[in-house]
Amino acid sequence: MTVLIVDDQPDVVRGEERGIDWEKLGIDRILTAYDVPEAAKLLTQERVDILLCDIEMPPHNGLELLSLIREQKLPARCIFLSAHAEFTYAQEAVRLGGFDYILQPAPYSEIEAAIARALQDIKEKEPADLPQPVEEADKKPTYTGSSSPVASAIDYIRQNLDRDISRAEIAEAIFLNPEYLSRLFKKETGIALNEYIVREKIEQAKCMLSETDIPVSLIALKTGYTNFSYFSQVFKRHTGLSPLEYRQQKRK
Repeated sequence: MTVLIVDDQPDVVRGEERGIDWEKLGIDRILTAYDVPEAAKLLTQERVDILLCDIEMPPHNGLELLSLIREQKLPARCIFLSAHAEFTYAQEAVRLGGFDYILQPAPYSEIEAAIARALQDIKEKEPADLPQPVEEADKKPTYTGSSSPVASAIDYIRQNLDRDISRAEIAEAIFLNPEYLSRLFKKETGIALNEYIVREKIEQAKCMLSETDIPVSLIALKTGYTNFSYFSQVFKRHTGLSPLEYRQQKRK
């Protein structure tokens, strides 16, 4: 597995090279670049599995690299590391298919966890040892190994909490009719499928609110909500508190 680190600050690149336990993660090759043109050249010349990238690198922007990955159907998962908490940056990263967005400064353990998730995503969506174009990797994974269709649906939901997933999408992934899946899910769990999706997203949001300092707007994106106001409404409906009130209560 190969990682490309991109940052216009050499000390940041060196810190990530030395501070992250690459061997534990199973990464055997580290490439580095200090600007967008240099990184773009490496992305097109080398097989890069994970891109660890800064956002602001004047006169360019890290989002340009993510656009390149999409346009040329490159296999790299992109993890952004940025000191910018602006919602528009994260929203654009999500729109373009970025894998994760970490606010700096962040402990190396948080970066390692994001890389581990990206590696797991590669393992689940790509055949072992075979390069696969993004258009194939973007196809929804099929879940056929679980003990029941409902278990397969739950697996799929938990693997895709960072996106706005629908009943039809889940049904297609496990080869069932959407109406039949809804009836079966409600019968076996006692909960409507759409309500279960929302509950899982809220539980993940609660964990991030209580255990991390990630801004609420980014937590909304990480749970598949591109509309921050709507996320806050849904969260309050399920918990009785706004996301900020919930975080403050858990920090007391």
